[in-house]
Amino acid sequence: MNIFNVQPRPRVLFEDLPQEVLTKEFLELVPTFKLISSTERVHEDEYDVLVTFAEDARRRSAHLHVLSFGADMAGGFVEDQTKYFFVRDIPTLANELAIPTDAPPALAALLKTSVIPNMPDGHKRVWRLVKPAQGYQATVAKDGNLASRCIPLVHVGATQSVYALLTERGGKLNLVLPAETQQHLAWLRLFLDMVGNVDSDSVPPDLEWKTSQRWSPPEVSKHLGDLQGLRQAHEEAVTEFQRREQEIQAQLEESTRLADEGTRRILISDGDDLVQAVTTVLEDLGFSVRNMDDHHDERTGAKLEDLRVEDPSDPSWLSLVEVKGYTKGAKVNDVPQITGRPAVAYTKETGQEPPAVWHVVNAWRGTNPSTRVQAIPADDDLRPLTEAGGALIDTRDLYEAWRDVSAGIADADSVRASLREAKTRWRWMPES
Repeated sequence: MNIFNVQPRPRVLFEDLPQEVLTKEFLELVPTFKLISSTERVHEDEYDVLVTFAEDARRRSAHLHVLSFGADMAGGFVEDQTKYFFVRDIPTLANELAIPTDAPPALAALLKTSVIPNMPDGHKRVWRLVKPAQGYQATVAKDGNLASRCIPLVHVGATQSVYALLTERGGKLNLVLPAETQQHLAWLRLFLDMVGNVDSDSVPPDLEWKTSQRWSPPEVSKHLGDLQGLRQAHEEAVTEFQRREQEIQAQLEESTRLADEGTRRILISDGDDLVQAVTTVLEDLGFSVRNMDDHHDERTGAKLEDLRVEDPSDPSWLSLVEVKGYTKGAKVNDVPQITGRPAVAYTKETGQEPPAVWHVVNAWRGTNPSTRVQAIPADDDLRPLTEAGGALIDTRDLYEAWRDVSAGIADADSVRASLREAKTRWRWMPES
C-alpha cells in the first residue's frame, strides 16, 4: 500500500510549551513537531511522542510515549477491566529527598542536577495510584513503588512518597517529572533515547545525524566541539570534587576519632578516662596538674582528691579537685566530698587550709552537650564549695574554654585567672 505525506520520525506533539522552553534548539531536536494547547484537537495517530506541560498528561492517545512536566494526572492503563491512573494530590511538608538505588543511572544523574536542587521547601504534593469508584478516586497505593505499577524516581520523606516516576505499559513510556524541573532539552534528549530503545519505529536510531561532525557545517561543528569540551571539563571537575570530598571526609573521620579519644573525652567519659581528659585540658590551659591516685587517707586508706592543680603564675594558689562523671544528673550528695577528708588531710599535711576546691562534673554524659540541663542548678546546694572558697565546674564550660584558647579566640592567662577566682559555680563566657 502506498502512503503519502508521511512525516519523518519521531513525530512529536508539544503541548502547552512555556515560552522560555520554546527555543530553536529544542524544536530542532526532532524532525516533525506540532505545537498545541491542552484543549486543542489533533489527529494523534500521526504522532509518536507527547511532551506536555498540561495538568492532565493522560488525556491524549494511549499509543503515545509521554514526557510530562508538572502534571497532576498521568499514566492511565487498564488491568482486568479496571482502569488505573496516577494522581498527584497528596500534600506533604517533608523535605528529605532520595533517588532510589534501582532508578536508571542516566535518569538518576539528570535528576541530581535538574530536579533535586530545585525542589521547593515545605508544601508539595505527591503521587498516588487510584482507580475510579462511585463518585471518587479510590486509592490503590500511595507510597513506595505504588503497588509495583511504576519505577519511583524521587522519594520524599520517611514514608517514601513518590514525587517523580516512570512507567512502561504495553511498550509505551510515561516519564512524569515535577514542574520545577530544569534542563528540559536534556530531558527531551534522554527521553527520546529511552523511547528509541523500546520503540525504534517511533524514534529511529539515526535521530542525532544533524549533530554529527560529518554532516555539520563549520559553525555547528564549532559549537559541538565547545559543548564536548565543556562536558569534559564538567566531568573532570566533578571527579576532582568527588576526590576532594572523599579526602576531606576521611580527614573528618580521623579528626573525629582523635577528638573522641582525646580532649572530647571530657564530654563523654567518666572514671579514669574523665580524670585524664580533665588533666589534659587543664595542662593545655597552663596549669600544673598532679594526679593523686596514690595519695590516700592515712587513717582510712580511702582515696582523697583526684587532682591537685597549681598555677605557675600564682605560686600561692592551689586547688584540690574532685572529678565525677554521671549518666544522669550530678548528685548533690557528692558536693561535700572534696570539702571533707581531702581538705582535712591537706590541712594536716601542710598546716593550712587549701586555697580552693573544685568539683568538676560531667553530667548526662551520654547525651548531646547542647541539650544538657545545668548541673545542680540551685546555688544553695553548692554552699559547701562556696564556704571552702571553691566552685562547681561543668566539663562543658571547661571544654569550651579550652577550645577557644586553642582556636586563638581566648587567652589562657585570662581563663586561668577566671578559674582561680571562681566561687560557687564557674561559667565560661568568651568575653570573660
